[in-house]
Amino acid sequence: MKRFLLSFLILILSVGLFAQKGKVNSALNFVDNGNLEKAKEALDGAEEHSKTKDWPKTYYAKGRLAQAMYESNDAKIRKLYDEPLMVAYNSYLKSIELDDKDRMSKMVILQIPQLSNDFLTWAGEEFEAENFKKSLAAFETLISLQQSDIYVGMLDTVLLFNAGIVAINAEEHDKALDYFEKCIEMEYGDSQPYEYIHSIYNTRGDMENAEKILIAAFEKFEDSPNVLLSLIQFYLVNEMDDEAMEYINMAKADDPDNYRLHWAEGVLYMKQEKYEDATGALAKSIELEPDFFDTQYNMGVCYYNLGVNMFEVANDILDNAKYNAAVEEAKEVFAKAIPYMERALELNPDDVATLTSLKELYYRLQMTEKYDEVTKRLEEIEG
Repeated sequence: MKRFLLSFLILILSVGLFAQKGKVNSALNFVDNGNLEKAKEALDGAEEHSKTKDWPKTYYAKGRLAQAMYESNDAKIRKLYDEPLMVAYNSYLKSIELDDKDRMSKMVILQIPQLSNDFLTWAGEEFEAENFKKSLAAFETLISLQQSDIYVGMLDTVLLFNAGIVAINAEEHDKALDYFEKCIEMEYGDSQPYEYIHSIYNTRGDMENAEKILIAAFEKFEDSPNVLLSLIQFYLVNEMDDEAMEYINMAKADDPDNYRLHWAEGVLYMKQEKYEDATGALAKSIELEPDFFDTQYNMGVCYYNLGVNMFEVANDILDNAKYNAAVEEAKEVFAKAIPYMERALELNPDDVATLTSLKELYYRLQMTEKYDEVTKRLEEIEG
């Protein structure tokens, strides 16, 4: 009798175990048939039962279910799990961890290519919605997935680059630096990773490293005009005139017809108040590209500043006749500024600085009608 009771007890336990495992298999069938709510109901029971809560296949089924929830594109279904793709990924890993017979990994690997695509889609969705923290988390998990043993293939380097961009938007600058530095190591993205790193250092006020990364970019991409112009711009902004002129001359030797280089040279001379030299450089820039706003505007500023300087000299003249003659000469220089400022305004009709400069010029030259026009336009723009 005791042997019979023991056997009967074992039979009861086995039936219970098979019943719970049956729920897991039913959940998988429901997933395949698209009945995800039923699948979750079946799986919830298996997750709570002591016989199947640590069964590897339970976690595999949960991974399949969570992944299918995301892919359903049904907002209601997606909410059955919080961040279903993270649930899917973690569940797949757990199924492999619990499996001492190495059966789950083969099943999980079959799901990974689509899971990788799903994570990429999710990262894009969150980025478009400006949920940058979530987008970054999605990219980070996808990168971890592609670096794991369950991913068949190589890490897609474009993920590192995009993760860096998302990290900047999420204000996770240390992470962004790490991703862009890896891009440089893997020689992906040409000069762009250098430029993003420079931007981060520049934002932090770390001028030493900002300069170093631009120099590294220039040494790697000597033929890139954008890199060289970025380096020149950096030196101009940071009052490093000698360095700026050195690279301008270096660049002009290789590309004498680059209008931006002549513009940069003109700006450098303007900073040094060498307006005669500045107008010469800017005139060459305009000859090469007449539709560049900055050159037209800067040329106008040069003549305006020359006129102001001449007025200041005139104010020190005591002889009335000589004073009047000096004022007229200054007005002639002011008049030279007007065509450039007006052309700048054509290129950028709402630029407040240009309108303000023209207002001052028209006032000084008593061009009443045009003065009224720009005054009205400024009032419209400034509200």
